[in-house]
Amino acid sequence: MDKIRLLLIDDGDTYARLIREKMPECELIVPLGSESGCIADGPAAISFLENYREPIDLVLLDMFFDIPEERLFPLDEGASLRRTRRFQGVAILREIHSRFPHLPVVLLTSLEDLSLVDAAKDLVSQSMTYVLDGQDLDALRVRIASATRRPETVPESSRVLWGDNAAMKAIHRRLTVLAKGGMPVILEGETGTGKSWLAEQFVHVNSGRSGPFVVLDLSTVPENLISAHLFGAVKGAYTGAVESRKGVFEMANQGTLFIDEIQNAPLEVQKQLLLVLQDKKVRPLGATREMMVDVKVVAASNRPLDEAVAAGTFRSDLYMRLSPATRVQIPPLRNRLEDLHYLSDRFARRAIQNSDIAQLVKEVAQGIGKPISDIRLVVGREPGTGTDNDRALHLVVPKPVWKMLEGHSWPGNIRELEMLIYNLVTFTLVDTIDTVHSGMDIRTSKLQVDAGLVGNLLQGARALQPDAEESGRHTLPGENAIPIILKSSSTLNDVANDVERQYFLALFRACRRDFAKMAHVLLGDSSKARAVRLRFNQLGLRVREILP
Repeated sequence: MDKIRLLLIDDGDTYARLIREKMPECELIVPLGSESGCIADGPAAISFLENYREPIDLVLLDMFFDIPEERLFPLDEGASLRRTRRFQGVAILREIHSRFPHLPVVLLTSLEDLSLVDAAKDLVSQSMTYVLDGQDLDALRVRIASATRRPETVPESSRVLWGDNAAMKAIHRRLTVLAKGGMPVILEGETGTGKSWLAEQFVHVNSGRSGPFVVLDLSTVPENLISAHLFGAVKGAYTGAVESRKGVFEMANQGTLFIDEIQNAPLEVQKQLLLVLQDKKVRPLGATREMMVDVKVVAASNRPLDEAVAAGTFRSDLYMRLSPATRVQIPPLRNRLEDLHYLSDRFARRAIQNSDIAQLVKEVAQGIGKPISDIRLVVGREPGTGTDNDRALHLVVPKPVWKMLEGHSWPGNIRELEMLIYNLVTFTLVDTIDTVHSGMDIRTSKLQVDAGLVGNLLQGARALQPDAEESGRHTLPGENAIPIILKSSSTLNDVANDVERQYFLALFRACRRDFAKMAHVLLGDSSKARAVRLRFNQLGLRVREILP
């Protein structure tokens, strides 16, 4: 078995010696001239990573760096030298995430330390970061194995959600680990990002549990009945309880319970839920006896639960019992547009499984005189030749039309895309059948998608876009168009700087304070976040002074 190749960023040699002496399954990548076997500071590490061409499986990163001030990355505005050294690992981690988002990192520190750093919450929530507390070698082995585990080959039928986005690949790897055992899993993400699919088709399927998959969506249950749905109730336990009913915990015994929109649980129900998770016992309402349950809980929320904790609407002890370390954040579709074609093609191919679509395909096949067993979606080019295309119906999306899809904000995320592709397939097939019935001869399996149809489908989805002020988010109208208030000044340079400052400020808010997203908008390369942040500061803008 090949050794795991580690790059250690540490200004001491303790970890290097431990790895060499106690972990023969790992190989330290030693930079030229390094006597300790590691890289001693952040700038040297970033330079090494930019120039190193061999594979690196994992970065081990220490937290405290007692090095000269000029070799320190800035931590945050106003941070003292002592604080910057103590939490230098966070500053280095920020740079690694920005420049090398595919690279897994194990941060050698504790969650208690991270809680003291303003920037830590967003960093450790990224699925590529793993935190290790102390020098426990067994724990270190588990973290390294978890971070470097290669995902199993995923059957084509189950690949529809994944794509090639780096964050989704990391989520696949992480959920492969979290699916095992009885530890709860938290899935966070906007509506339509695929949380329920992940819970059922991935976590439950890979859990190895023999029991059923049971769903409870708390947004659909009246508040006064949530306890009964969760824990069950005996006949007469409350007004309207004309018969005994099982709760979802009992129904999911030996299986998986998916609690959707868990942030909607009332505080009193949250207390009951905490006790069930701790004791693995359920007492139905009105019952005198408890019953043991063995359930893997997957809790989902369309807003970050730590924000609900801060707002006082979600109990901190329940949040900790659900385990923030298992929190997985699903990116919205607008942040993974590199997967747009992959997902669209998969949804087009799945559409043929629908009986109504299958009947339309059969009629099109008769009209063009060619058997059809598949639907493929191609963008602005002729599909390739080969046996896999011989029996396929190709929906050709012109490039200007595809740009419309890329420029859409996708407020309904993957769910919205799936419905749009389903409708696009349906209307295109119906138009083709109508053309054949009108007497026109069609002998091609390449059907061009109508631009007006796509425009109408997108127009209907715009009602899903929440108001920017109400949602607390900022959106860019049109294709990144931002209104600018032109102010006269004594020099053109001052006018240009003021215009640029206004644009950067609006874009910073629209991108939800994410410099990587700004870099993607401005430069087409999210790895150039540091350059964007530098220009941001040069314009006199300061992150901590800007309201969300």
